[in-house]
Amino acid sequence: MRPSRPTSAVGFDCLYDCEGPICADFGNHADFCTDIRAKCQARCSGRKWWGAIAYSAKDKGVGWSYDYNDLNDAKKQAMDRCTKQGAACKLIAWFENECGAVAADGNVVTWGTASLEAGAKQRALAECKKAGGKNCAIQAWSCSKM
Repeated sequence: MRPSRPTSAVGFDCLYDCEGPICADFGNHADFCTDIRAKCQARCSGRKWWGAIAYSAKDKGVGWSYDYNDLNDAKKQAMDRCTKQGAACKLIAWFENECGAVAADGNVVTWGTASLEAGAKQRALAECKKAGGKNCAIQAWSCSKM
């Protein structure tokens, strides 16, 4: 049984259900609750904000986009930006109402997404190391959410 709450607040039920009873308590400042709150606020807003990252491992060209209402527009913007800098651009990651990051070490190129920038970067670096990268570094990141 969860505590009673006003039902007139727009989106409150959505936020409470999404965050769960532990993180819905704003007195809880645990990192995982901060991450969950950010994701839930974007999800419960009802808006979809897309972002994408393109990368060229050959010459480290990069392109990104954020806050697009249409996924294809977000992908196109990232590729357009990348091709101005890189000769071998590939769309690496796209994300909705969250953050994305690309990490690379030579030809090892990986990505990660999360509700917050730090989490996306951490996941991208972890995946890069898991894929065999020894000197992985973040090449680009972007956040697309309200």
